Amino acid sequence: MNPLSLEPLSGQLTLRLRDRLPDLPGIYFVVGEREQLFYIGQAKNLRKRWAGKSHHRYKQFARKGLDKIIIKYILASVSELNELECKYIKQFNPLLNDGKVKKYLPKTSPRFSELQRLLKLASQPLFPSVIYWSRNGQTIPREPSDLFRGLVAGVYEDHQLHILVLCRQNMGELLWKSSCHRTKKHFYITPEQQILGTCYFFDARQVVFEFVELFDCNLADPFFQYIYPYLLDYEIAGVTLKGLSEPTLLTSYLPKISTSLDNRTKDYLLVVAEKLQPLSASFSLNKELIW
Repeated sequence: MNPLSLEPLSGQLTLRLRDRLPDLPGIYFVVGEREQLFYIGQAKNLRKRWAGKSHHRYKQFARKGLDKIIIKYILASVSELNELECKYIKQFNPLLNDGKVKKYLPKTSPRFSELQRLLKLASQPLFPSVIYWSRNGQTIPREPSDLFRGLVAGVYEDHQLHILVLCRQNMGELLWKSSCHRTKKHFYITPEQQILGTCYFFDARQVVFEFVELFDCNLADPFFQYIYPYLLDYEIAGVTLKGLSEPTLLTSYLPKISTSLDNRTKDYLLVVAEKLQPLSASFSLNKELIW
């Protein structure tokens, strides 16, 4: 249950922006990225309570991430603070209210966080706030097939389970930067022979995510439009992503599309498509193993 559904929310700020809290009394709720409730407290002056690093649990929350911890608050009179604090703590049993200060929040694997970031980017369009296009002087809504950057084409075995993710051109640069990053590059597998310049193998320990970029828009756009009716929603690492229900569509449709830039990619996908299977709806990753 969302504790903030009981009262109108007065406001919220990230831990980094805590100095912008009001100089007023209230009840504060410390939550994580997924609305996990960590702590409930009261303050006669919210800004002073969180000033600098004065809060007794600041180090715990800062360790989780200054932009990932949210301080939500409800303004209340000083006379109401004790009653409201006890009421909310009893009703919602926050993770840290009864724990010792030295109890740290669970640390998220950097590898898992990067995988989540890439999958989230693949599930979103290049310009999420742009709902309409202008074409020939007319304003028209974006096609549904243009509202995501990547999709799961299927899975196959090659010494280890591979999940094939097909991406549009604008995902390529993001993948390249990730694979060249000082620390993140260790999350990737370099094949013995370079298959494609637009192919990235992300090692998630239990499975390899194979991101293949369709660089040529003349290949990617018609392909995404064609397969859109055959897509299902899958949840991977807590991210909802489009996935192909019939991987055989790759072998039936790709040969029909001509491309001057992605012939090697197209040929590679036609070979891989012969062994592709749909991703199981029950597929899940063990977060504890992805380090």
